[in-house]
Amino acid sequence: MNWRALFNTGRFPDRPARDDPARNPFQIDQDRIVFSRPFRRLQQKTQVHTMIGNAHVRNRLVHTLEVASIGRSIGFGVGAALREDFAAAGRTPDDLGYLVQAVCLAHDIGNPPFGHAGEEVIAHFMQDWLAGPGARSGLELDADLGFFDGNAQGFRILTRSDGYRERGGLRLTFASLGAFIKYPWAATDPRAARRGTPGVKFNHFATEAEGFETVLRECGIAGPLPRHPAVWLMEAADDITYGLADMEDAVELEIVPFRTYRELVMPLTDITEARLAEEEGIPQKIALLRSAAAGRLIVAAVEAFCQRQADFLAGQPLRGAKGLTDLLPPELAEPFRALAQANSDTLYMHPRKVQFEIGARDVLEKTLGVFLEASLAFVQAGGNEERLPLRAQQALVLMQDYRPRPGFSASETLRCAIDFVAGMTDDYAANLAARLRGL
Repeated sequence: MNWRALFNTGRFPDRPARDDPARNPFQIDQDRIVFSRPFRRLQQKTQVHTMIGNAHVRNRLVHTLEVASIGRSIGFGVGAALREDFAAAGRTPDDLGYLVQAVCLAHDIGNPPFGHAGEEVIAHFMQDWLAGPGARSGLELDADLGFFDGNAQGFRILTRSDGYRERGGLRLTFASLGAFIKYPWAATDPRAARRGTPGVKFNHFATEAEGFETVLRECGIAGPLPRHPAVWLMEAADDITYGLADMEDAVELEIVPFRTYRELVMPLTDITEARLAEEEGIPQKIALLRSAAAGRLIVAAVEAFCQRQADFLAGQPLRGAKGLTDLLPPELAEPFRALAQANSDTLYMHPRKVQFEIGARDVLEKTLGVFLEASLAFVQAGGNEERLPLRAQQALVLMQDYRPRPGFSASETLRCAIDFVAGMTDDYAANLAARLRGL
């Protein structure tokens, strides 16, 4: 791979690159993402901690903005360190900073209601629904319809289902779309499996397979692990952000004491106890520690990328490491792993969170059931809404412009129901499920 192709500013699906003297092409991508409806809906989607009315606790939108901030710094840092390489490709450090910032803004845009629990619920429900009785058994459906991943849903949003629907989605640059692809394979690929479960982590559905291949080709993405190098920077920004923020939110919610946060985060900083004591309140102390830790981790991530640039450009996997944060120097790697483990042990199975996620299953199963049956009826009626039962007509009205259109394949039609439910905010999904039950 080479940087000139990787910075391809042509726009998906088939628009040539065009210079805008007032705006960098990746800034335009940022604008298109930020002004999209799926981006706005992130403000009422769970990050980690349930949305309980505390405005200091991060939702998915705040998390996204923080990741974009860290990502921009990492991208610019790498660009500055590799200035000569980028100049040879006709690019500047700003270009990489803006590119990474753009994909960070989009990185969670496909996440369904209720966080990662929602992904699992949708996948399991689809598998059961497809295996159940009914006329759908006679339809020719895509093999991946029983799988769901927020990354693949995000690629679908960016390229197909939102913005210019069916005409290129948000029409982002090929570079931004390439840098969005964390898992460069389909759901049915063996690499998508996790812990023996197939189709867990992947980046496109069969409905977007052609667009996916177009993006890889236009950016020249290739190799044993065909990833755009900027993906590694986006992932590092995400890891750093939620590693620090999830524990900070836990202090805000009184799940853990400040003492725990200090013990975990302070080794990531060069802050002394005397300096920390100068800050009067806990919020101020946390802000100091978070800022110092993020600064050191950003510098270390930049250095790690530059040291392994040749591997990233060759599309080589990292031996013994999943991402840049696994390549941190020992003085940072060990405390960062300890922080990640503490988050996992203390927060991700906390009773408050578990109760919320169990309830999420009931909500999503109800909404999916209603809109999938309506979409199935649409297929069976040959796309003629006048032939539909009243209940199906009513459900399609609720789907608004996410409703299927005549001429869609059966799989595309059923995906419209998934698009609608996956795009819901937590509050809307819960309230709609209650109304659909007559409550």
